[in-house]
Amino acid sequence: MRIALVAIGSRGDVQPFLALGSALRSRGHDVCLATHADFRDLTHEAGLEYAVVPGSPAHYFGSPEVIASLRSSRSPWQLVRRMPKQDAAVAAEATAVMAGYVHRASEGADALVTSPFVRNAFLGRPPDIPWTFVSWYPNTPTSAFPAMGMPRLPLGGLYNRISHHVSQRIEWRTSRPVVNAYRAKLGKRALGGRVPFAELERGRPAFCLQSPAVLPKPSDWPDTVHMDGYWFWDREWEPTPEAIAAVEEGPAPIVLSFGSLWPAYPEHSLATVVAAARAQGRKVVVIDGPDGDRLPPDVVRLHDVDYTWLFPRAAAVVHHGGFGTGAAVLRAGVPQVVAPIFVDHPFWAERMEALGVAPQGIPGSRLEPGLVRRALKQAVHDSDMRRRAEELGRMIRAESAVERACVALERWVGVSESTSWRC
Repeated sequence: MRIALVAIGSRGDVQPFLALGSALRSRGHDVCLATHADFRDLTHEAGLEYAVVPGSPAHYFGSPEVIASLRSSRSPWQLVRRMPKQDAAVAAEATAVMAGYVHRASEGADALVTSPFVRNAFLGRPPDIPWTFVSWYPNTPTSAFPAMGMPRLPLGGLYNRISHHVSQRIEWRTSRPVVNAYRAKLGKRALGGRVPFAELERGRPAFCLQSPAVLPKPSDWPDTVHMDGYWFWDREWEPTPEAIAAVEEGPAPIVLSFGSLWPAYPEHSLATVVAAARAQGRKVVVIDGPDGDRLPPDVVRLHDVDYTWLFPRAAAVVHHGGFGTGAAVLRAGVPQVVAPIFVDHPFWAERMEALGVAPQGIPGSRLEPGLVRRALKQAVHDSDMRRRAEELGRMIRAESAVERACVALERWVGVSESTSWRC
């Protein structure tokens, strides 16, 4: 079987596709991963064919307008309102370009696995082979909890389910002009106010990459939604002498990783975390980080370090709350401090606190020194928090989510007929 994967976004968004592709390849399938040029080398390292997708997460988060929006927004919907507005016709042209790359990557494939970032393109021209979405956060309506970004009110299951439909309506209101401009280019009729997402995805599997130990699968989700755990890619990686020294000389360090979102954090962020770590007698290992900083002797900067190796050797990890980094910290079984700044980050910050593996999240747009100092003190010294993190880590390491996904895909493609959403 030949499988096409399309991954758009940051490394945390792309790495699960490397895990899936590597596992599918080990089961005898041919796999092509279409993604940004930033991840070409990683794709080859995983033994997968590479196809290009335009754009770069580094360029996106380097935009001054985007940075200003991220620093000033406190909810996903506030962020949407404050993001730089793009003309629908221009966005439709970009959608058409993306659709072209997706369809080229899918040529000759038996199935396509991608993220919802390409949903606008599929609402204009869906693939003519079996395809499915992968999501980093729960977006299927449920009575179990409210939609991401919606207020958590003690109003019961009915409110929770309504919040998901309201959330989808807001999302559709934002994307509808772009979708219809793209459909006009294809000579198709405009779509109305009815949210089309559920109809587009009906009858096909969906993968929500969360551990049931972190977020139990809601009982009212359909059987087609698979939530069996995170997809980890265990690459062959040898630590450098610098990395070994950073974790073996002295007490376990504080690890600081804000991924591709470093530009969105205040300029004092690194100094703030370093000062808080010193107060606990710990040095800091920073992953990449802001350019131009002259680092003191108790700060070590590493690049492209393997989190599976590094995080278990940390006293605690300070991170942005992104899906990929958060999953790696949970698997490592160490406490964490979450400084959320982007769409799904606050949701996961709240969840980590509820699980008892992190203090209350600290808004990344401010990162106040006093809050960071208190949070790190708790993460380093709270024995109950460390015990809960270790227990959760053992549960996550015992999961075999990526293998379950391979089996689900094989079974589905084996019985699936080539059907398309009627548009």
